Amino acid sequence: MHSPILMFQSSHFAAIPGEDELTNPGIFGRQLAEWVAAELPALGFELTGPAIPEDFGWCVPVASEECDLYVACANSEEGWQAFVFAESGLMARLLDHDPRPPAVSALYIALFDLLQRAPHIDSLREDA
Repeated sequence: MHSPILMFQSSHFAAIPGEDELTNPGIFGRQLAEWVAAELPALGFELTGPAIPEDFGWCVPVASEECDLYVACANSEEGWQAFVFAESGLMARLLDHDPRPPAVSALYIALFDLLQRAPHIDSLREDA
């Protein structure tokens, strides 16, 4: 399960040479992920580790008692993008207890607010 994708412009973040060797060719976002990771604790979110590379970008692992929660960060054709996603066990979902929606929603609201308030973020928009 994931939130809408937040698309935006910023000259504050750059591609680090060679970082796409850890993701996929042309996929960047490490500086954005590290900035998000540095800002989230002040918003009341605890991290479970440093940003990690995945095929689709860089993920910031966020503490959650009932699911694995992340902020994904990457470049896009239009600039930068970020979204929240969560994973949980199949049994919880089968037993009608899916913990992901409230966790994703709370983190998404905080991420949106963070990006909206940042002076170096322009043209923020939601892309479903």
